[in-house]
Amino acid sequence: MHELPIVLDIIRVMKDEAKKHGFHEITKITLVIGELSSVVDESVQMYFEVAAKDTPCANAKLVFEHRPAMLKCTVCGTEFPHEKSFDCPACGGSSVLIKGTGTEFYIKSFDGN
Repeated sequence: MHELPIVLDIIRVMKDEAKKHGFHEITKITLVIGELSSVVDESVQMYFEVAAKDTPCANAKLVFEHRPAMLKCTVCGTEFPHEKSFDCPACGGSSVLIKGTGTEFYIKSFDGN
């Protein structure tokens, strides 16, 4: 449900960018979503399809790129992406979350004409 305001912001930003670049339509928008951001692709897609009507984004394709949270081993210092375990793949030690990773949500790029 919190995706609706996010989608409205994306459309607002894309309208501004379309105007700035002289595009009459946005054809593709690439979004980066961190695994801890709590943003759900399907919800973004669903709200976008409704909210983008009658805007330069009406026929834009959304592309989702996912970013994992990154962990750092407290024993050997190895940094690795979170997958199924918090155990270090190098030494088996325990790990901690690298602050700020996995919470990303931003527009990476867009195409238009």
